[in-house]
Amino acid sequence: MLVIASGLTLTAVTPAARGYEPRVNYELNCMGCHRADGSGDPDRVPSLRRSLVQFSAMPAGREFVLRVPGVAQSPLSDGETAALLNWMARNLSDSPLPAGFADYTAAEVGRLRHAPLPDVAAVRARLVAAAARPHGAEQAPRR
Repeated sequence: MLVIASGLTLTAVTPAARGYEPRVNYELNCMGCHRADGSGDPDRVPSLRRSLVQFSAMPAGREFVLRVPGVAQSPLSDGETAALLNWMARNLSDSPLPAGFADYTAAEVGRLRHAPLPDVAAVRARLVAAAARPHGAEQAPRR
């Protein structure tokens, strides 16, 4: 916490008071790897454009999204992270949001993000394969 003296008044500035809108949080925390448009780097970082909404529609996919290192280890609060993911789904996806799309919530983020995935690539491959099957049959990420 930072305390600023202004004349005789002391004002406490908490980290939450420095929060940014989701677009700025994307630029500061995600864009370096996922690029400005969410397209990623084909050899290193998967595109968000083709997967975020698709994964967010499946329970195991949502868990995956919340446990990838960039989310699990993010300095953003649970609420900022939820707002960021919702912004990304609406602004960086090649797919429209499906009817009944469930926004991420701070509670959901807080419940799942603190257990980072040990093998991101393997879990992602299982989810991509599940999404390609009829009705998106899926398996939960392994802990």
